[in-house]
Amino acid sequence: MYNEFYGFSEKPFELTPDPRFLYLTPSHREALDSMIDGIRNRKGFISITGEVGTGKTILIHSLLNSLDEKVKTVYIFHPTITFKELLETIFLELDLKVVERSKSALLFRLVKYSTQMDADKSIAIIIDEAQNLPEEVMKEIQVFSDLEPKAIQIGFVGQPEFEDKLNSEGLRQLKQRIGSNHQIGALSKEESKNYIDHRLRLVGSSSSQMFTPKALSMVCSYAQGIPRIINVLCDNAFLRGYSLSQKKIDVDIIEEVIKNLEGPRVTPKILPLIQPIRQFWRSPIRFAISFKRGSLAILVLVCLGGFIFLLYEYIGRGSVKIQEKKPLTGQKLATEPSTYKHSAQGTIKEILEKDTDPTDQAKITQTESSSLQRDAALPTPAKEKQQFTEVIVKRGETLLVLAKNYYHIANSTLIDLILQSNPEITNADLIKVGQKIRIPKITEEFLVSESPNHTFKIHVGTFWSSELSKLYRDEPALKGKTIEVIPLKIIPTEILHRVMVGNFQNRDEALNMVFFLKKKGLLPCFGSGPKTD
Repeated sequence: MYNEFYGFSEKPFELTPDPRFLYLTPSHREALDSMIDGIRNRKGFISITGEVGTGKTILIHSLLNSLDEKVKTVYIFHPTITFKELLETIFLELDLKVVERSKSALLFRLVKYSTQMDADKSIAIIIDEAQNLPEEVMKEIQVFSDLEPKAIQIGFVGQPEFEDKLNSEGLRQLKQRIGSNHQIGALSKEESKNYIDHRLRLVGSSSSQMFTPKALSMVCSYAQGIPRIINVLCDNAFLRGYSLSQKKIDVDIIEEVIKNLEGPRVTPKILPLIQPIRQFWRSPIRFAISFKRGSLAILVLVCLGGFIFLLYEYIGRGSVKIQEKKPLTGQKLATEPSTYKHSAQGTIKEILEKDTDPTDQAKITQTESSSLQRDAALPTPAKEKQQFTEVIVKRGETLLVLAKNYYHIANSTLIDLILQSNPEITNADLIKVGQKIRIPKITEEFLVSESPNHTFKIHVGTFWSSELSKLYRDEPALKGKTIEVIPLKIIPTEILHRVMVGNFQNRDEALNMVFFLKKKGLLPCFGSGPKTD
């Protein structure tokens, strides 16, 4: 969408793991070298771990491109399977004929195949998201370590929870047999800047050309060295810059993007610091005075924090009346409700009327009800049995955290879809420890709903600002369609805007449009599009 405006040859911050964009920090290089060395020297089991978004999957794709034809590779990216299903996937990837499908027969056939290979050939099985492997499957995988010659290498790539699993009593033998183990760390601030510059140079630009120095520094501070967060933030920043026809990304754009990405109940962790930072550079003398005052303020806050903590312990951990605000990234959030207020001015009607362009060919409508509804009609598609994953809320988790854990991204569209699947939640801030939450599997069919008049609509996104509905009004493929903006009150102090597009004469026509918009990057629930809501 914004490539032509900024002169990019392609999108520089796609979330898809493209090895061409791999930026090798010393930590990433050591991890890649350890995997290559472990496979070539037949160390049996290899383990690579790192936090969510640190670049493990792109490292896998780079590894697969680095191995020569003597190594047959199998990439397992959905490890929540049985050992028999794992063997069947290996057979499929190796193009081996399956005669008998019992677990013992498959294992015998694979062992026989590996022992009959030429001495200089081997099999490398790379398991992504290894922390999701069932413990029983991990125990059965140990059988590969007993094979001679060691023609089968297993690479476990996962989050730190994988190490926790290995430390369990039942997997002690497997842990002892891992011949190579490496952890991927987060990027330093300087590495984060180089990472952004590296990706921009690959598409014909540079970080100094596209960002002001303060905006670049803010991106790096917010992301805390996590490449995926850098990608999401930069992609949204360019989308917002494009909508404003602004060639260079500045602090104001980054502020807005951070606020929009952090969702309905998160206290912004950078925005309150922005004004003091600007004042600091204006006056060094003022900073010296402020530093002394700040030290005193910190001491007072520490004492106050201790008092609140003791009060909290006295009242009880389960109380939802105690409000706690923590940053989005780097640590978990409290389950108590937030008091963070949205910055939009005026009523919803005023906002919608201000955003409406009467000369536009697409029609924007608003729900007739004067009250704001969270449960505006968005039924589950009749032709597909919706799949859900049921999770139990842990302390520190919010809907935003749950979305990130399950979808690897989080935005207001996903929050809306989760709320649609949990109608008993009337306030997005009030989820409690131990509560069961249904997380829906997001498919193209899930976004299509049937209207009472037997026409069909598609849910393209849910945003903090109704302004982003203009992106769909300006889309040529939606010319003549109705763009409906539905205000939703998900918590007492917050309003979202669900954007529905219709009317389509049949379900297939609506689905075709979903696929088209997804390909163009206009559906936030799939990790692309105008997430700067």
